[in-house]
Amino acid sequence: MKLGISTSCYYGDKEVEDVVSLYNDNGITCAEVFLNCMSEYKPEFISELKKRKGALKIHSIHAHGTSFEPELFCPHQRSREDAEEVFRSVCRAAFELNAKYITFHGPFVKKDRELDLDYGWFSARVNQLCEIAASYGLYIAYENVNWAFGSKPEFFTELLSYCPDLKATLDIKQALFSGIDPLRFADAMKDRLVTIHVCDMDKSLKQPLLPFKGRYNFERFFKEIKHNANIDPAVFIEVYRNNFTEFDELKDCYEKLSSLIESIK
Repeated sequence: MKLGISTSCYYGDKEVEDVVSLYNDNGITCAEVFLNCMSEYKPEFISELKKRKGALKIHSIHAHGTSFEPELFCPHQRSREDAEEVFRSVCRAAFELNAKYITFHGPFVKKDRELDLDYGWFSARVNQLCEIAASYGLYIAYENVNWAFGSKPEFFTELLSYCPDLKATLDIKQALFSGIDPLRFADAMKDRLVTIHVCDMDKSLKQPLLPFKGRYNFERFFKEIKHNANIDPAVFIEVYRNNFTEFDELKDCYEKLSSLIESIK
C-alpha cells in the first residue's frame, strides 16, 4: 500500500511546483497533485512541474473540477465540447506526469435536493469519458463528495455496475461530512478502490484535522482495508492548510501513518 501526501495540503499558500519539490526533498515518495487552474494544465507548466518533482511518483491528478466537470454532462453541446477539451488537457498533463488516475467529482447536487439520476444516461457519458482517459493510458477514479452526486455509497454501487472501467476514490472527511462511515463507501467501491484521502475530524465532525489529532479510528479503518485482498489503494494525507503549521507536522503524520499501516498484519 503506497502512502503519500496530497499537494492540496498547501492550497492557497504554496504553488504546486514548490510543493512537489518540498515533498521530493524531504523523502515523500508519492503524491496526488492538484492542478489548480487552467494555466496549470498547459504543456509548458507541466514540463516545469516534471523537472521540479524529481523522483516523486505521481499517483493521480486532481484538477479544479468545479470549473469544468459539471459541464461535461451539460445538455448544451458547445458547453459540453468546451469542457471536454479541458478534460483532455488534464488527461495530457496526467500522462506527461506518469500518473495513472484522474480524481473526479462530476456534477454537484443542489442543496436540500435528493439525487434523482437516470443511471443509464449518466453512465453512458461516464463511459465516454473513461474512453478518453484510456486513450492517454489513464483511469477516472470517481470520488465520494458530500455536495456532489457521489455523496452516498448507493451511487457507487449503481454507477460501477454500469461502468466496467471506472475506478473509485474514497475520501474519509467527505464521507463523515455526509454522516456515513467511510468503510461503507469502501464496501460499495469494492475492487475499484484505487485511492484514499485521509484526515481526522474533531468531535463535531465539522472540522478536519491531521490524522491522529481527532476522533477517527485509523487502526480499525486500515485493518479493514488491508484485510481485503482484492484492493491495494494508494493512501494520501489530504488536509486543509489551516490544519497544520509547519511541514514537519505533515512529515510526522506521514511517518506515524506509515508505521500504523506496516504494523497491521
